[in-house]
Amino acid sequence: MTFDEFVNAELDGLISFSAALAGDRHLAEDVLSDALVKVALQWRRISAADNPAAYVRRVVVTTYLADRRKTRRRRTEPTSDVSVLDQPAADHTDAVLARQEVAGLLARLPPQQKAVIVLRYLLDEPDDEIARALGCTPGTVRSHLSLARAALRLAVTGSAGSASSRPAAAGSAAAACRPGSE
Repeated sequence: MTFDEFVNAELDGLISFSAALAGDRHLAEDVLSDALVKVALQWRRISAADNPAAYVRRVVVTTYLADRRKTRRRRTEPTSDVSVLDQPAADHTDAVLARQEVAGLLARLPPQQKAVIVLRYLLDEPDDEIARALGCTPGTVRSHLSLARAALRLAVTGSAGSASSRPAAAGSAAAACRPGSE
C-alpha cells in the first residue's frame, strides 16, 4: 500500500483521533500534518509493519505530546480586529453540546491522561496497545486511566468525594510514560 492510499483510507479516522486528542480543530490539523510528514519520510519501513495505522496513531500521540511541551512554538498575538477571528456557526443540538462538554472535560486533563482516555474510549484500544502507543507499561496506562477517570468524575460531580476518588498529580505516572522511554 502506498502512502497516498493509506492516507486516503485512514484520513477520516486520523482526523477524528487527532481532534479528540488535541481538543481544538486547528491544533489537531497541525499535529496531524506534522505527524503525517514524519510518517511519509519513513513510509517504506512503516508500511512493512504489522499494523501501520497503530504506528501512525502513535506518531500522532508523540507529536501531540511534544507539541504540548513546546507551547512556545505556537504563540498567538491578541488582536482587536474581530474580522480575523474565527466565527463558528451557532449550533444548539444536544450532540454539539455533549461534544463541547466532553472537550471541556478532556481539556482539564494532563496530556498523557488525555491520550490514554482518547485511545481507550475513542479507539477502544486495550492497555497493551495504549502502552505501546505511549511508550510505557500497561500498569502506567491503568494508573493514567484511574487518575483521569477520578479527575473527570470530580469535574462532573463538582464534589470533593472520597480520598480515593481525588486525582493525584500527574507526577510519577507522567514521568513513566514518555515517548522513547521504552
